[in-house]
Amino acid sequence: MSRTVSTFSRFNENGLGLGQLAARWAYAPPVWAFLGFLLGKSAIFGEVWPFGLAYAAVWRGEKRSRVIPPVLGAALGITAALGVREALPYYAALALISLLPAKDSKRGSWVICGSLVLKAAVHFMLRAMPIVFIVAITECAFAVFTFNLLKPLVERCLQKQLAHEELFGFFLALTLILSLSWSWGGFSPRLFLACWLLALGARHGGLGVSCILGPSLALLLLLLGEPTAMVLLIVTASLLTGFLHRFSWGSYAGMLLALVFSVPGPAEEIVLQWLLVLLAAAWLANRVPRERLDVLARLVPGTEPFVQQDKAYDEHLKMVLDRKIDGYLTVFEELENTLEDSENPLFRKQMQGMAELLKTMKTSFAPEAHFTRELEDRLLSHFAGADLAYITAVQCLDGFDIYGARRNPCSNRCFCQEVASYCSGTIASQRYAVVSTNCSTGTCGFQISPCPAHRVEIGKAAVASSGISGDSQITFEISFSKVAIVLSDGMGVGPKAQTESSMALRLLERMIKAGYDLSTAVGFINRLLLLRNREEMFVTIDLVVVDLFTGQLEFVKVGAAPSFIKRGREVEIVHNHTLPVGVLDQVEVEADRRTLKEGELLIMVTDGVLEAQRHLARKEEWMCWYLRRLKEVEDPASLAETLLYDSIERAGGRVDDDMMVVAARLVPAQQEIEAYRRVQPSGL
Repeated sequence: MSRTVSTFSRFNENGLGLGQLAARWAYAPPVWAFLGFLLGKSAIFGEVWPFGLAYAAVWRGEKRSRVIPPVLGAALGITAALGVREALPYYAALALISLLPAKDSKRGSWVICGSLVLKAAVHFMLRAMPIVFIVAITECAFAVFTFNLLKPLVERCLQKQLAHEELFGFFLALTLILSLSWSWGGFSPRLFLACWLLALGARHGGLGVSCILGPSLALLLLLLGEPTAMVLLIVTASLLTGFLHRFSWGSYAGMLLALVFSVPGPAEEIVLQWLLVLLAAAWLANRVPRERLDVLARLVPGTEPFVQQDKAYDEHLKMVLDRKIDGYLTVFEELENTLEDSENPLFRKQMQGMAELLKTMKTSFAPEAHFTRELEDRLLSHFAGADLAYITAVQCLDGFDIYGARRNPCSNRCFCQEVASYCSGTIASQRYAVVSTNCSTGTCGFQISPCPAHRVEIGKAAVASSGISGDSQITFEISFSKVAIVLSDGMGVGPKAQTESSMALRLLERMIKAGYDLSTAVGFINRLLLLRNREEMFVTIDLVVVDLFTGQLEFVKVGAAPSFIKRGREVEIVHNHTLPVGVLDQVEVEADRRTLKEGELLIMVTDGVLEAQRHLARKEEWMCWYLRRLKEVEDPASLAETLLYDSIERAGGRVDDDMMVVAARLVPAQQEIEAYRRVQPSGL
């Protein structure tokens, strides 16, 4: 079952705060257009303009209404820097980038190259000089590199994945470094922003991150035409701030020492101005909340949060696959036990069945596990101060399984309940609960999963005509929100019928739990019965899957007796239109869906119960009459016993065939996870 994560907007009663207002408008089309304008007017060496083209290529594949503002902004930026005549070649390149279909987003680099070939041709017609092609090659190299850097960053921001707000801030700072080439006295926005990024990198990644970030920013400033003294200052500051990052004063000392080592004396006025810029950048970097850096650090390889998050993904992916493999292993074990005494020579059909089984396994393994980064980002942001080691959200049949751990145990031992309460009010309309915890010394792990709104009470009663009943029944969980109730009636009575019906139910349970769809499972059991028995032997399958969230019932009836749904004084019949399993080579499985509400009753019977009224042509009519006259709905177990006793009484006390009655109803779920409660069956 697929579940979508709803958008969460938390506004206070007094209106939008400054941070909420910024978050609301950060991804608006005018903002993306303004960023395109800044990148369009940014140049390398004052002669090469690759950033606007790369930015426009990032938006390929988006809706037309979302593509126009960034491309238009890039075009305006190039025009502001070059003028209309000189910008004509770039207009042609932008038009090609925008108009080409985006069937494969991975070909963005080739689109950039093709657009720059067109740009070079147009440019050469305006100015017939060989330097035009050299400029185009240089622009192509920088544009492709910039495209590969910006594309995942912009996509993560648009899809609001993990740390998208922090990455948007980094993107904005990088754009301003590229576009703000002016300076006032000794104050340079590029120097300020570069040092601010260095201090942030040292805070959340130490020397490993700063040693990569510093030289990268220094090379960028060198390409932008900044003096070598500033470039040397950036490289030195990255090393010193990274080395001293463990101290609260480390960023200030690192900036000061970098200025002393990189700028020779005597101190001039511009040196003092640079010192003020460096200290202001360090001060502002220290004002950024630690929680923001921890969220961003989960995306940076080499940091401790990244290692823990990656380890959590590996562990839970392995757990998901192990469960899937264990499910298939139980199927093969059951097959081995079932075919042990078989002497059927139909080897070809046997191999055909095994091939179908393997094909289904291959299809089942295709999606593997789906990790929902947007939900993880919401949880990490909401519980930013909880010292989380990791949060992993895995999509499951019911919604999401959420695994997490704190670095230190919570004092009141109820942090996991807070996460469950937050998920219950955040993810679609589902209710979530804690299903397991690990609060041992030094750790605090938990698992949170969907908690159904209902549970199902089940009662059954059965009687055998010859000591051992050929009617079998099982109830099992498919997931937290789905319960399967299955009856099977083996042909005839006695041990042989019981063996066939119980074998069919065991194999059906294992296949459904392993992930096979109902039609594949029933078809395989049908083929297995044909291989297993030389004489004609068949069984019926009466399966209903109950959705504990919605109350929807999915019936699969193969040769089974009708089922009944009692809705007050009304009774609804669910008929069967298929021959039993083991009669024909192929079985057509058609699901029938109904809805069960709280208090209503589902009654499933084998044909021995209906055959008690042999003189009636339509034997289900007396069952409808019997259920309508029940004024007070009894509990399922008592109802099953009463119905079975009355059936025997109407047959004159004879039990000519095995009889079984199963009754079920939905009741409100308890606070703890309990998918179903099985009432002890009664025997006669």
